[in-house]
Amino acid sequence: MEVLKLTIRETYDMFIRNRTVYCSPETLRSYESHMKVFFSYLETAGGKDTGELSFDDFGDAPLYSNFIIDLRKRNVRNVTIRSYCRIVRAYLKYCYENDLCRDYLKGVRLPPDDSHPKVVLYADEVKKIDACFDMLTKKGMRNYCIFHLMLDCGLRSQEVRHLRYGDIDCERNIIHILDSKGCKSRITLIPDFLIREIDHYMGIYNRGTSGTLFLSLRSNGPLTENSIKQLFARLKKETGISRLHAHLLRHTFATSYLIGGGNLEFLRVFMGHSDYNVTQIYSQLAAQSKMLGVSVYRLDPIFFQKGY
Repeated sequence: MEVLKLTIRETYDMFIRNRTVYCSPETLRSYESHMKVFFSYLETAGGKDTGELSFDDFGDAPLYSNFIIDLRKRNVRNVTIRSYCRIVRAYLKYCYENDLCRDYLKGVRLPPDDSHPKVVLYADEVKKIDACFDMLTKKGMRNYCIFHLMLDCGLRSQEVRHLRYGDIDCERNIIHILDSKGCKSRITLIPDFLIREIDHYMGIYNRGTSGTLFLSLRSNGPLTENSIKQLFARLKKETGISRLHAHLLRHTFATSYLIGGGNLEFLRVFMGHSDYNVTQIYSQLAAQSKMLGVSVYRLDPIFFQKGY
C-alpha cells in the first residue's frame, strides 16, 4: 500500500470535508472539540504543529494505543477516553481506508466503560418537573411541549429545535423527523395529550402551519442549543433532580418502552439508531429498573396499541 504524504492537518481537513456532506453542524463541532485533544497529544509527541507533522514523523509508533495510554496516565476517566476515541477512531479509519496512514486501529481495545449507571426518570419526578411549567404563560406552554416531545416521543434536543408544525400528522399521531443526526429521517408516534397541548400553544400564539414550531421569546428566531441547556439547568435547580439533563429524557423513553413490552427493533426505528448495539444498551437499563422494582415514568399506551 502506497501512503500519500500529507500533513496531519491536511488529512483532518479531508476527513471533515467528507463528513460535512452528511453530518449535522453539532456533530462536526463534536469532531473538532474531541480531535483537539488527540492533536495536542501528537504535537507533544512529535514536537511540531499538526500543520507540519505527518504520520511518517512517528515511524512505526502505535499512535492510537499510545494516545489511550497517555490519557490513562493522566487519570482521565475511561468513559471520557472512550468518548475521545470514538472520534479519533473514525478519523484514523478514514485515513487508513484512503491510503493516508497505516492501520493504527488493528488489535487495539478500549478500556472498560466506568461511567455511572444511568438512572432514568421516575413517575413522581416527572410530576415534580411538570409543576415547574406555568401553563398560563407562553414560555411555560412552550417548555412543557419541548420537555414532553423529548420524554414521550424520544426526540433529540436538535430534533425538537428544528421541528415544524407541519411535521406532525395529528390525524395519525405521527411525527415526521426530517434530516436528523447523520441527515437521516424517521417517523415516531405522538400521544393525543401532547397533540392537544401543541395545538393549544399554536392556537393561542398563532404560529401558523409552517416554519419552526418553537421560537425564542427574545429574538423570535429558532431556539438555540444553549436555550435548551438553560432550560434544563433551570429545571434541575428548581426540582433538585441533580442527574436531570436533556438526553436523560431519551434514556427514559427507551427504557419505559421496553419495560412496557416494546419490541427492540421497533425501538431502534423510533430512536433513529443505525447501530443495533446502541439500542441494546436500553435492554440493560430496562432489566435494571425491573429488577429494582422502581416506578419508571410510563409512556402513553399509543406506543403499545399502534406499535404492534
